[in-house]
Amino acid sequence: MEKQGSIKDWIELLRLFSWPCIFLPAILGGSFAYSHGVFNASIFFLLLVGILMIHIGITIVNEYYDVKNNIDTLEQEKPSKVLVEERIAPDFALKVSKIFMLAGGLGGSIFIIITGHWPLFILLAIGLSGGYFYTAPPISLKYIGLGVPANFIILGLLIPQTIYYGMAGEFYLPGIGLSLPMGLLTVAILWSNDMRDIEADKSIITLVGLLGLKNSFYVYLWILLMPYLLLVYYVLEGTFGIVALAGFITLPLANKLAWSAYLGVKGNKRKLAFIDQKSAVLMLTFNSIWIISYLIS
Repeated sequence: MEKQGSIKDWIELLRLFSWPCIFLPAILGGSFAYSHGVFNASIFFLLLVGILMIHIGITIVNEYYDVKNNIDTLEQEKPSKVLVEERIAPDFALKVSKIFMLAGGLGGSIFIIITGHWPLFILLAIGLSGGYFYTAPPISLKYIGLGVPANFIILGLLIPQTIYYGMAGEFYLPGIGLSLPMGLLTVAILWSNDMRDIEADKSIITLVGLLGLKNSFYVYLWILLMPYLLLVYYVLEGTFGIVALAGFITLPLANKLAWSAYLGVKGNKRKLAFIDQKSAVLMLTFNSIWIISYLIS
């Protein structure tokens, strides 16, 4: 009988620390709808559940193929080692992932048919295919250097537009700029992960691998800095009130991440061990303040 794992194993496999990358862009999209007077709590909840189900499936698929392709090994420091240690049988996990993705995709399709929001089929197709083929053959976006751009687009930009369109029946183009911190700080998580795994990922193509650790560190600094520059821009431009500058209370955390990355580049690899999880904390705190600032402005 295939190993089905414990609840603790599944919690580890699902990487709950990454869920803000789903919830916060969705909440931002809901905030756009609320500010325009078209927010519908039932639709928001249904869309969020569907997106989360797809995300759960994608998370499992990605770990499955990372293990299968020997990208994840027992020797590495990883936030999840469930499949590489076979605490859950990899083939069983893959079956579960497909159930989640099928349920999310089917639910989304039914919603689109009922509401007539046909353009959402395009976003659904991009989300499903981009997520599944992130590591799955024959495309394997992560292994050819396209993983970071794919996540920036899908998690940072498409989710807010999907949520808004589901309620308003149209896209909110100014929301693309307002969604940039979501995409950037999601990229910060992935970029720091690739910096940590640069040696283990030598068999694949990553942007970090192409740039080298030193140059990738400078890119990471810019990724961390850009949300703060955008915050200042939207305050000066008038979209946000002065209270939005409260986002700068997260700057010490960003500085700590930058320092950890610097020490990692200088040879202290342990400083990179959990930098992706710590980047996720910055993503959660900064973007929570960003959303609140948008709602009260």
